Amino acid sequence: MKKKSIIALFIGLLGMGSVATSCEDMLTPEMDRYTEYFDGKDTVNFYLGIMANLQEVVEQNTILGEIRGDLTTTTQYTSDSIAGIANFTDLRDGDNELLNRAAYYKVINQCNFYLNRVDSLAAKNGVYYMQKETAQVLLIRAWTYMQLVQNYGSVPFITEPVDNANTGWETNPPKGFADANNLVDLLKNDLKQALTYEERYGYPNYGNFNTGAVNVGHRYMMIFPANLIIADLYLLRGASQSDYEMAAQYYYNYLEENDVAKIDDRQIPVSERTVGSETNYTFTPTYWLSGVFTGMNYSPSVRTFVAIPSAANTSFGKVLTRIPQMYGYDIHSTNSTTTSDEDSEGNTTVTTDGQITVSPNIRTRQIGPSRAYEKLNAAQLYKRVRTNSDGIPTEIEYFEEAGDGRISGSAPYYRTDEGRVRFIQKFCATTNIYNDEASGGFSFRYVIPVYRTEQVYLRFAEAINRAGFPHYAFAILRDGLNNELIPELTDSVAVTTDEATGKKTYQTVAYFDSIDNGINYLTVDEMRRAADKPWLDFSSTVWTNTGIHAMGCGQSYDIDSLYTYDKVVAARVEEEIARSGASFEATAASLFSSVKQEPGEGTPGEGEGGEEEETGDPNIPGETEENPLPMADPVGANPAEINAVETLIADEMALETAFEGFRYYDLMRIARHKNSDVNAPVSNYGSFWMAWLISRRTLDLAPYEEPDQTDGTLFNLLSVPDNWYLPEPTY
Repeated sequence: MKKKSIIALFIGLLGMGSVATSCEDMLTPEMDRYTEYFDGKDTVNFYLGIMANLQEVVEQNTILGEIRGDLTTTTQYTSDSIAGIANFTDLRDGDNELLNRAAYYKVINQCNFYLNRVDSLAAKNGVYYMQKETAQVLLIRAWTYMQLVQNYGSVPFITEPVDNANTGWETNPPKGFADANNLVDLLKNDLKQALTYEERYGYPNYGNFNTGAVNVGHRYMMIFPANLIIADLYLLRGASQSDYEMAAQYYYNYLEENDVAKIDDRQIPVSERTVGSETNYTFTPTYWLSGVFTGMNYSPSVRTFVAIPSAANTSFGKVLTRIPQMYGYDIHSTNSTTTSDEDSEGNTTVTTDGQITVSPNIRTRQIGPSRAYEKLNAAQLYKRVRTNSDGIPTEIEYFEEAGDGRISGSAPYYRTDEGRVRFIQKFCATTNIYNDEASGGFSFRYVIPVYRTEQVYLRFAEAINRAGFPHYAFAILRDGLNNELIPELTDSVAVTTDEATGKKTYQTVAYFDSIDNGINYLTVDEMRRAADKPWLDFSSTVWTNTGIHAMGCGQSYDIDSLYTYDKVVAARVEEEIARSGASFEATAASLFSSVKQEPGEGTPGEGEGGEEEETGDPNIPGETEENPLPMADPVGANPAEINAVETLIADEMALETAFEGFRYYDLMRIARHKNSDVNAPVSNYGSFWMAWLISRRTLDLAPYEEPDQTDGTLFNLLSVPDNWYLPEPTY
């Protein structure tokens, strides 16, 4: 086994030439101010050098985050190196180019050098102009450490520049080791400073980067927002309700403050065709795909707002093609030179362009969608609502065999000489899809996503659910957080009469009136508990979102009697009980009896209250309507309910963001939450849940069908959290 030293690789970064980008590189900003030297006051060259090395990290991290999860599987053409990672059989750093911890530390050490030398107090016209860029370097370092922790579990935490190979910091770092439990605390001061700089001066903007094929705007492509990094770190730790509340607050801050983070209606329509006794369903995912997977010239209206670009060929910079190649696309990179006609002074202009073309090839397809992913999509219920001339929903039509339409955009069939095969197309999308079969016209995607809107909303749902608000979390899936759909909570006085004595008791109660097609499954108790949570205030008109589940299964309305909170969550509680063999304190049958209060319930009945003569003592609470008992304390969320909603969110993450590099990290994070839940029915509950999902990825079984069926070897391996992580390099 080769020995890898992160320190040895640090040394090569000291010269500016190793981090600078050439004048023809895609990371060269389109601006006049460009310097070769790092003087601490004009560091754009060094900053873009960090971004250049971040490209490789993001590409590697995306692959590691997908091929170890439950949504992908290997093929007969998979290389030994990729198969070893996907099957958890060969994870040795140094023997596999995808297992390179030094790549992460290369970026970290560049950040350390930058932060050691930068003059954040450099001012011009009263503006501390270096602080925008400094904030980004702090956040890049934090994000990179977070990826290291997710992949390796515990890693040396180094914030000083390393300029020699004799520090011994690989095994004895002066600030100790970082892991998911302490990383947010280790980075707390950095994150606070970065957020302050960002709020004060905003983001740096170095114009467009020319990939050779398209221009990619810096502002919307390579900026790491402080709120999202902080939220992710608290959610990753998930050690207490406080962590979930902190995560929810920072996700909320970002979503409310940035117009780029809004979900519009991009539902995938379906058409039905019956030939003889066979019925086929055809989805048209074009609108869902646009802007997320096929767009390249990004603007604030596009839903992908943090991504790393790829050059079209090496003359423009780093070409990131390992992901589409792994998914089975042959890559062809070309460039062309155009000379303009002579102008009036006899001058000509030479323009160089580049392009990457792709074509599916079954024999280079190393990773495909798993059977578990296909079965998850097939298990979803697509619906279509018909409205009258006034736009009021009047009829709902269910397509029980159609499934979720997003699979036709994520991994459509493609006809090869070996038959129809699903090709993952998140990085090489085509809009030429008919009968769920791609006919060609695949185009290379020149960016790798790091954050996009639906992904952030799903993590927001994850946070608020674990904070104790599963109904609000479910709303993100079903209806969207729309200020016009959330009922208003009010109060009244309810009166009860003791049948034996005839004595009346008055008590203040809360209730709400239903809104047509609103989020009426919110409970009174949950809304009362939400009243003092600023991250659950959706009264602003900026909250006008569509439910994420609607993208692939159609919008829900009151007349939808199947995709409802009560039915879906109760069913999942039963399924989790069957899967784990454990028993929650509250079973599915009694799940909602203690927490659900119907809209309007609790108001005084007709003929009661003030219409009858009161005989009670007005000085004793509860004896008269004018002096009622105060409201009872609101009931907390049912632990089984929270667990069930969390698994539904995990399903939605699979349906919406499959193959984009997030899945394995999502599973690990959620498994950690379940493991640390004091209300979990058994110890190590999350580990078993995650192991169960991944060990069933190749089985031809619907979700929760025959729950005792798994790949036993893989299940036993991943049931131990230490086995989730890559081994540290040997020094």
